[in-house]
Amino acid sequence: MTLANSLVKAARSLITTFGNTTAVYTYSTATKVENTEGDVTVSSWGTATSAIAVDGANAVRVLEAVKQGYETIGEDDKIFRDDAVIVINDRITINSIDFKVMSVEKVRTQDTVVIQVVTVTRVTDTTNW
Repeated sequence: MTLANSLVKAARSLITTFGNTTAVYTYSTATKVENTEGDVTVSSWGTATSAIAVDGANAVRVLEAVKQGYETIGEDDKIFRDDAVIVINDRITINSIDFKVMSVEKVRTQDTVVIQVVTVTRVTDTTNW
């Protein structure tokens, strides 16, 4: 087993241990309406998929364990497994709190994605996106 594969296995285990189940709603398949000013309203997000995420406050433990050296984890950043499908503008819900995905950074070792650092912002209105 290569180093990268070992790190992926360790990261998956740690995320499962320390993480929370999230609901991931895909923006690209949501039902949307755009007005003449370009504002987008989401009328239906559709069905969510599940993923496990670690909050930024707990991320240091995960990152130290996989020895990535990724040190800029914000409070609202979430750490996802390598195989989670999340892109910018998706909506994630954790413990009944909604977030908009602002960026996704794939942390790699030997060209293998080990974890994903997802920067989010908390939202209260899930229709105006």
